[in-house]
Amino acid sequence: MDTVVKPQTHFGLAKSKTESKNKVLAGIVTGQIAGLIMAVVVMLVFALFLGKNPLYPVQVIGSTLLGEKALQGTNFLAILTGLVLHQLGPSLLWGVVYGYMSTKVDTTTSRNALVYGLILGVVSMVGPYFLIPFVMNTLQGVDFWNREVPMFWDWAAHIVFGASFVLYPKVLSKINKA
Repeated sequence: MDTVVKPQTHFGLAKSKTESKNKVLAGIVTGQIAGLIMAVVVMLVFALFLGKNPLYPVQVIGSTLLGEKALQGTNFLAILTGLVLHQLGPSLLWGVVYGYMSTKVDTTTSRNALVYGLILGVVSMVGPYFLIPFVMNTLQGVDFWNREVPMFWDWAAHIVFGASFVLYPKVLSKINKA
């Protein structure tokens, strides 16, 4: 008679490879949603508080590859480039990080998902302080992001990004049911 040993789970931690994969996938999906929520909030801030075109912050992201010309007028190539860079760069990266983190800590309740999301939002500020300046200066010779985006609003946007992970348990539930 064969004995089947089932992995143990405590406090919502992953108990199988399938469950771990679902948690990582839910992190990726939630990261994409959080990235879009963050983008909309930043667009509103630029329009309502900074007197700029609401698409301007996406153009600033696009300037990573397109340079200063991305910031002139309404540049649709810069908008598309910026959206793709944002969603396939930091939104994807931090979604993956959150998903893997969710295999080690309990993020199955809204409260825990929010707390860990806020922590992730703060940690993700490594981008504006270190990664973005390095990449922008390397590719363009100037850091357009930190020149054009006030740090207060950058912090606010990253807190919104992190808070959006409160949606993680619902996303995970849908993935687990699929």
